[in-house]
Amino acid sequence: MKKTKSSDDFATARSSYGPLTIALVISAGISSGSTFMGMPGLAYSIGTPSLWYPLLYPVATVFGMLFVAKAIKQYGDKFGTRTIPEFIGDRYNSEFLRIVLTIISVLLIFYVVSQFVAAATMFQTMMGIKYEVGLLITGVVLAIYVFMGGSHSDILTDAVQGALMLLTACVVVVCFFFGVGVDGGFSEMIQLIKERKPEGSFEHLFLPGDITYGSFWLVLLLFIAHLPFSVLPHLGNKFMAVKSTKDMKKLLMYCTIFATVLPLMGLGGMLGIAVVDPSENIVPDQIIPVLFTEIFPPFVAAFFAVAVLSAVMSTSDGLIVSLTQLLANDLYRKTIVPRINISPEKAEKNELLISRYSTIIVIIAGILFAWSPPKFLSIFMWIGIGGIVSATAGPLVVGALWKKATKTGAILSMLAGTITYWFIYLPFGLDFKNPFGAAGLGVLVGIVVMVLHTLLASTSTVTENQEKNLYLSDGSK
Repeated sequence: MKKTKSSDDFATARSSYGPLTIALVISAGISSGSTFMGMPGLAYSIGTPSLWYPLLYPVATVFGMLFVAKAIKQYGDKFGTRTIPEFIGDRYNSEFLRIVLTIISVLLIFYVVSQFVAAATMFQTMMGIKYEVGLLITGVVLAIYVFMGGSHSDILTDAVQGALMLLTACVVVVCFFFGVGVDGGFSEMIQLIKERKPEGSFEHLFLPGDITYGSFWLVLLLFIAHLPFSVLPHLGNKFMAVKSTKDMKKLLMYCTIFATVLPLMGLGGMLGIAVVDPSENIVPDQIIPVLFTEIFPPFVAAFFAVAVLSAVMSTSDGLIVSLTQLLANDLYRKTIVPRINISPEKAEKNELLISRYSTIIVIIAGILFAWSPPKFLSIFMWIGIGGIVSATAGPLVVGALWKKATKTGAILSMLAGTITYWFIYLPFGLDFKNPFGAAGLGVLVGIVVMVLHTLLASTSTVTENQEKNLYLSDGSK
């Protein structure tokens, strides 16, 4: 709170931290409650084919980060942008783009809900606390420290939480390769998995008929969908918190290492198949806390439960800050303030107040939506993420790489990606109940539209210039 003296401090903590700290924060933000509970839950439920998810998504995310991180940092430092919708709006000088992307970014509430569900499930499984009470505890803790310090609170807590998460992921990997909790070790674990989940044993890379892991092409769409993942509002704004543009190479190197290790939590779900008796009929997303109680003494299990809660909190706080900035920055500062007669000092004060008090609104909304939990967290949170990445992939990824990208192309790309995603996913469209696949196709369409329009616009400009040169070479005026 002492570091948060302005609305920009609350929104970005601009140029305040080193690359190692921000790498821990970004990696922890990428690896949410879904990574620490949802992905192991999928592995426990369907077996080996689900491991494509934790193996591929960090690679795609870091690969996408290579294209946009430096551009976002440089532009943010130069022009003071605070959010991804603001960055895209300024990049193309389009208020329409900024406002529409602000509205689309509200879909982050799906992501918030999945984190709240993961936290409440941990409280319920590990401590016997009622699910609803766990939700309230989560909301109160987040409300206190995000309200006080905004992005600084987010970054300082997430760096510590990220370190705990790395330790826990490494422990889970070691437990898997030594078959901890299984008499006979690793070889017996593999045999038990084959007996209890024959269709999901390590002999099967795909699950025929499954809408997410049924074939190579579906898995490829999962990879494509994650290419713009690092520019989600709660992750993209972290690039602005790095002290210097010179630190970006170190940041990307650290992120590559950390983001690759953390999703290996999925192996805990495979170990759970062998350790946890199928007759217990547990909810798949509970497999990690149940596994911890099975193979560790209570004190150690409790410590690792804290690390799983860290995964939830480290994503939740960043999401909450990002959602508050949709109101405080993108709507109030950038849209309303220029249209009203108000002093800069008063506008700054109002923006900081909106940032802080909208924290409470976002958390209440998250608790209400999380009251009835979805079956699979990893699938549920991607309903919202898919809509965001489909809209932003073309304008942001292509725009960061290609200076000739135009405002018209960005608008067409955003609309094409968005319409494609929702038409494929929703019941009144193709009703394709795979948000990864729908998002992958939305991202592809958005990027293709952006590239084609930029090429056509460039060709048109060249042709016009050639005609002018011919006209002038005749001696005419």
